Amino acid sequence: MRSKKMRQMTGLLAAVFCSAALLTGCGNEGSSSEPESGSAQGSENQESSDSAENNSQESGGSESGSQDNENTGEVVTIKYLRPGTAVEHNDELVQAINEKLAADGTGLQLEIMYVPSDVFSDKVNMMLQGGDEFDLLAVMEDQKSFTTYIGSEGIIPITQYVKDSEVLNRVIPQYMWESATVGGEIYTIPANWTENADQACCITIRREKLEEYQLEDPKTMEDLLNMCEVFTEKWDGPSAPVIIPMYKEPFTWLFRTLDTYPFTVQKDLIFIDQEGNVKNWMETDEFRQTAEFFRTCYEKGYVPEDVLSSSWSSWNTMLTGDFIWVDGCQLWGTEEVWNERIPGTTLDTIYLNPDAPSFRPASFRNDTAVSVTSKHPAEAVKFMEWVYSSQENYDLMVYGVEGLTWKNEGEGLYTKLIPDFEFNADWMIGNMEYERYEVGTYQKFIDIMGVEKPDAENSIVLNFVFDPANVATEYANCLAEVEARVWPIKLGIISMDEGYEDALAKLKAAGIDKVVEEYQRQLNEYLAAQ
Repeated sequence: MRSKKMRQMTGLLAAVFCSAALLTGCGNEGSSSEPESGSAQGSENQESSDSAENNSQESGGSESGSQDNENTGEVVTIKYLRPGTAVEHNDELVQAINEKLAADGTGLQLEIMYVPSDVFSDKVNMMLQGGDEFDLLAVMEDQKSFTTYIGSEGIIPITQYVKDSEVLNRVIPQYMWESATVGGEIYTIPANWTENADQACCITIRREKLEEYQLEDPKTMEDLLNMCEVFTEKWDGPSAPVIIPMYKEPFTWLFRTLDTYPFTVQKDLIFIDQEGNVKNWMETDEFRQTAEFFRTCYEKGYVPEDVLSSSWSSWNTMLTGDFIWVDGCQLWGTEEVWNERIPGTTLDTIYLNPDAPSFRPASFRNDTAVSVTSKHPAEAVKFMEWVYSSQENYDLMVYGVEGLTWKNEGEGLYTKLIPDFEFNADWMIGNMEYERYEVGTYQKFIDIMGVEKPDAENSIVLNFVFDPANVATEYANCLAEVEARVWPIKLGIISMDEGYEDALAKLKAAGIDKVVEEYQRQLNEYLAAQ
């Protein structure tokens, strides 16, 4: 069905270099769920944000069946802070986890603290500043990276707890550990639930419409524009079809059409070629070409006018079926479900410029860190080790109780017994060693997301982590300018002629040159040490 993860981590991690990539967001939703909006593989989930605040949404914590901690004689409660709201049967599911923790003699029990997805980052900041105690923090890299938490002293190094863990070193590959390392210390536990090579380098289309309109698969920017024109001219849906850009991530899928590909763009701010040259993304020919492409699309009405507004939802727009293409592999859910949503549809994922190399631009997209407010850091890591120590434990934590929330279909497949159920999303803590897929999942989705590609070319900064400490103010200011001034140009809302000089000037004033210089310096040191 799918290949097992290659065993790459051997030995201790104490000698891991101060390295690893400044990670793109690409939060990913698990294969058993579907993305919400605004992010390429949606690091948010579909749980409603209309719930009560996190502390009133705590679950589990029942001490029945618990046994004493191996060292202290007490049961240690691990408080796990995650985005979303409590699911159906939440208390029962946490109780089942705690019973298994007790049966395994861990001396641990779990308490899940929920924070609505749309306010997660802000709420976490408030909790950390207020000294609220919790142990594990779900990190959504597209919203706030673990390096940012390091800079704000929100998380702690965990090297001493993971370096000798046979379980963690077995199920998480070495390159991910290197990408989780800053200053020689490991700071986070990567979610190794998906292969990052190529998943953001493709687009999702309506195959039946290409066939109906007698169109070949697009390979170039010109092909894409022609497809837009034909779709718009012949479309018979209730609304004009649109491009659905997951704009918070760089358009890796479009980069494949450029002669200089592959290269890496981080945060729509930093450009790095495979020779290790660092530039301001806005000052590259590649930025100009992609921005001009989207300007044409916007002028012709192919990009939603409200794409940058808070009310616009990429996911909800996709659900209408009125789209030309969507960024990335968006084959979430089963073929049956999609045909119920959009009758007669045949979704497919394709790559522009199919001769371009397979490329891995980022190491991981989501991860789990230990809070600076934790009083039990060793036990917190021990809990994660327990999750990854067996298929049974993983199933409990991710899918819930077999027979209650899911049914085992064998061969790495399962059936949801509760529609749209998502307990602890695999995009948060998933692992390819144990990942399951719903019966009826698109095979192409499994091939792209669930199979390792050992021959993929890695980004030169895959295992390099930029430390912004020396340019913290400038870096933060530049990221703010990206959102305010670069994104409108990137999406074609403002033309290069109208907005480029002003946006570039604002970036310069914010300190982009200093950020680029510092990034280049650190990268040079990293490469010299290889």
